[in-house]
Amino acid sequence: MTNQLNQLILNGNADNYLHWNQKKVDLLAIKLQDPTLPYHGQVWFEYCTQLLRAGQSRECIQELESHFDPNRPLAAQMDNQNYLIFDLLALAYLRTGEQENCQNAHTPFSCILPLKEEAFHQLKEGSSCAIQLYQDMYDRYPRDSYRWLINLGYMTLGLYPDNVPKKYLLTYPNWEVEQQEFPRFNEIAGQVNASKNGLSGGVSIDDFNGDGHLDLFITDYEMSAQYVLLLNDGKGSYQEHTMEAGLKGIVGGLNCIHGDYNNDGYSDIFILRGAWLGNAGNHPNSLLMNNGNGTFSDVTKSAGILSLHPTQTAAWSDYNQDGYLDLFIGNEGNTNSRHACELYTNNGNGTFTENSAASGLSAINEFVKGVTWGDINNDGWPDLFISCHGKNLLFKNNNGTFENISSQAGIEAPNYSFACWFFDVNNDGWEDLFVAGYDVTAFGSVADAFALELQGKDSPLSHPKLYINQGNETFTDQTSAYRLDKSIFTMGANYGDLDNDGYLDIYLGTGSPNFESVVPNRMFRNVDGKYFEEVTSSGGFGHIQKGHGIAFADLDKDGDQDIYAVMGGAFEGDRFSNVLFENPGFGNNWIVIQLEGITSNRSAIGIKIELKLSNNQKIFYVIGTGGSFGASSIQAEIGLGKAKTISELIIHWSNGKNQTFNDINANQKIAIKEDSNAFRVIDYTPIPFSKSTNHFHHH
Repeated sequence: MTNQLNQLILNGNADNYLHWNQKKVDLLAIKLQDPTLPYHGQVWFEYCTQLLRAGQSRECIQELESHFDPNRPLAAQMDNQNYLIFDLLALAYLRTGEQENCQNAHTPFSCILPLKEEAFHQLKEGSSCAIQLYQDMYDRYPRDSYRWLINLGYMTLGLYPDNVPKKYLLTYPNWEVEQQEFPRFNEIAGQVNASKNGLSGGVSIDDFNGDGHLDLFITDYEMSAQYVLLLNDGKGSYQEHTMEAGLKGIVGGLNCIHGDYNNDGYSDIFILRGAWLGNAGNHPNSLLMNNGNGTFSDVTKSAGILSLHPTQTAAWSDYNQDGYLDLFIGNEGNTNSRHACELYTNNGNGTFTENSAASGLSAINEFVKGVTWGDINNDGWPDLFISCHGKNLLFKNNNGTFENISSQAGIEAPNYSFACWFFDVNNDGWEDLFVAGYDVTAFGSVADAFALELQGKDSPLSHPKLYINQGNETFTDQTSAYRLDKSIFTMGANYGDLDNDGYLDIYLGTGSPNFESVVPNRMFRNVDGKYFEEVTSSGGFGHIQKGHGIAFADLDKDGDQDIYAVMGGAFEGDRFSNVLFENPGFGNNWIVIQLEGITSNRSAIGIKIELKLSNNQKIFYVIGTGGSFGASSIQAEIGLGKAKTISELIIHWSNGKNQTFNDINANQKIAIKEDSNAFRVIDYTPIPFSKSTNHFHHH
């Protein structure tokens, strides 16, 4: 596999890869030396654009400003013919401010809105020049995105809101819409050695070396970027173990998911490659088998799972209930290219067989951006949802074969969608469905949509959908009723329980490849299963860099879930440090449950847990890694609110048998093996995060 990946890097064509920006710069520079070059101005402008995308903001500024008369004010030279040049120049200054301050002088407060004083730019030229240019452009070409970026510029200089001219001022945060009374989650990735710096990517959180502590596995979209395995050292910090794990040369990939496919008790990892690249994205995925000794082996080919399609989404599930995890891969096909989705059935001997035709899933050639499994009718068989750029799809599992029920189920919108998942939003025992909107035709409108929202106006672009399960294989769209009907360009996303109240909350990573898409990632708290309230600003979640893989997990064993998010964009120069938000605690009770399947798959993925609490509340939880872009810990981390006891705990195993335990105390971790009549208490002593400040690093 390492040789195959290396050949892709050595022989790739820069014209086909949107993230090979420095190579594009070099090629365009050669073209510009040709005095007979037609369309010289267009090639020059593309050269400047690629300079910016390659991270050479200063060089881009110098090149663009050489186009203008230095003896005349810039604003006086603005007209329709060079409008795009001004737009790029303003963006280059904005990026310069980000690079010189947020990246090169990174702090735990960098790029998190509302900005604290520690995040104000010390090198002010970038934002100052960007503000002046955007104000001049807004006066002549009043775009909502310019207005937002003007306000953002003033924020970075510590001059917001008092120094923002009234005609440009936007109110942020809007406390009439957001919940102001919510504890802040501090960003601590740097102090625990987890602030990997890179492009967009995925994250898997689990105990990969079997020592009882949750580790981090992180991918990076850059084709030559080495994956990183950060092992929890059991002392409140992380140590890189990438080379020791045998991962050298395993590079590139936008997303990853994990599960124990061979039932040996160790979580394996599947990496997805080639996303967004069309036919140029015919890259191999990788199945990394966990050897159980701290190392991994790439077994993609020997496992029979090697294929060459652009993709960034897949999901594990035991769809045929034989006790082994199967794998569905959602590829990026369309009418012009054949990249059909794949269903790999686990043979139970370490190999897989592609089985989409026999199962009724052979005709899916959509541009797929998210896949997720869930039992929509509580019949014990996992059903499959596919998020597409087009109508979304839902396939009912009829004892191992699939029936398309998309239309009658009522889940086909939004027309451009991305991350997705099943979860029980209202604890009624039926799995509901969340689907994020992501309009690829409007990448340049992310900031416009956010600015409109701040003005109390709506944008029709990229609204998510929350579908509530009606218990009869149909869903109703209750997005508005749950207060989620907002224009949010969502990429990475996941869910968890912020405050341990027993209701699942959601975190949405926002943005697009465009550099002007600097809008906050969004956090929404589930209020008693009735609606969501936004806690982005008060909770410290409003990071404005591009949000990708997101995972919830109790990393410090104190009973509440922390959040890890991969930042960075798609272009070569759009790097940023990943973030880890520490949960401050809410005083509620909790339980951590580690299931082990025997006749069911050993990871217990897809197994439903039903809890009846001492206060008569019911909670339903399904084992899995959460959303389709970012993979949380497989162990069940469940908030119990104020209940001190679980009156009845019911495990609904895939063999149709239920396992029941009574009167379990809260605030402990227990292990349950299928068919056992007793549970085992596991030591879960809290390990506070390190307070070191010496770990911030950048590449």
